[in-house]
Amino acid sequence: MVLDSKTRPGTGCATADVAQDLFSQTARSEAELHPRFRLLRDRAEFAPARGLVSELHGSEIRDMRPDYFAHLQGKDFDDALFELFLFALFKAAGHRVDLKHDAPAVDAFTVGTPVIGAEAQATSPRLVVPEPQSHGLGGILFRRLHQQRWRAPHADSHPFVLAIQDFDHGLAHGAPSALLHFLFGGPGQLQELGDLFPDGFFGHQEAEHVSGVLFCNDATITKFNRLGQEEHAASAARMLRHGACLAENGDASTPAGYAYEVGQRGVQREQWNEGTVLIHNPFALHPLPPDWLGASAEMTCKDGQTTECFAHGFHPFSSTTELLRKDTPAWWVEERKRLLEQEQVAHPPA
Repeated sequence: MVLDSKTRPGTGCATADVAQDLFSQTARSEAELHPRFRLLRDRAEFAPARGLVSELHGSEIRDMRPDYFAHLQGKDFDDALFELFLFALFKAAGHRVDLKHDAPAVDAFTVGTPVIGAEAQATSPRLVVPEPQSHGLGGILFRRLHQQRWRAPHADSHPFVLAIQDFDHGLAHGAPSALLHFLFGGPGQLQELGDLFPDGFFGHQEAEHVSGVLFCNDATITKFNRLGQEEHAASAARMLRHGACLAENGDASTPAGYAYEVGQRGVQREQWNEGTVLIHNPFALHPLPPDWLGASAEMTCKDGQTTECFAHGFHPFSSTTELLRKDTPAWWVEERKRLLEQEQVAHPPA
């Protein structure tokens, strides 16, 4: 995935054959379809997500990636959805995405075990997917580093970014502290890093070719469902979103609470970059300009001090989306919102 700063105009909304390609035409047997693909295809309340996925696929990448639907339907479902998310994120930041190259200037991958169909909640069932236990985030980052994809002709002398969709960690006040310790090193670093790399991943040999790490935990079916609801005023279900966010005074140490019905905030709409943090490599050969990639927050480290800068707008630290029946009475939705707001006042986000 290669970026430049010219936006390629879209070709309009998805057509019927696009939706058929993605959700009716299959490249494998029903038993071989990914469980979360079947969830997205079959559940009525995810109609907004299906519409948005189909639209983005048809207007942006269908011609460049004719095999995309096969990846979305199979074991690469999470990676394929993350790719579509990044496409929308970068386009919103004013970039054009080129998918013609095998070695990308943005190397994207997913880690962790997603919750089926929704963001993490303590009582949510998890899909068990066998994964090698030795392949932690640190190991994946080092394997990515050793592949030296920045040496490709189209990526040479340009910024190179590793993009992570992490299903196991919330944003808290930015990226997880364990990841920051791993990247920057210093006191309290992960056991996985050990004594071999006291300067962290960014201080490791050849890591200067990595301009930064884009951390994300919001490239989920639920994200596409909310944005599809806002985009098309879909009526398959009603949605309540609530959680903790950056306070209006910008103090990340004292987050505020929020609760709203998706699609009912007027001109204030959810952005693709919510839930993304760009972590700059202080030793990068080709540093990224500030505010260039389109992340919601950016983190830098100088003299052992980490600094976080937020873009303008709404910045959630946590997010839970409740799906309600489309015939749920308006008074019940308002009462539920009132109870959520009362709970946030009584128990402010930590």
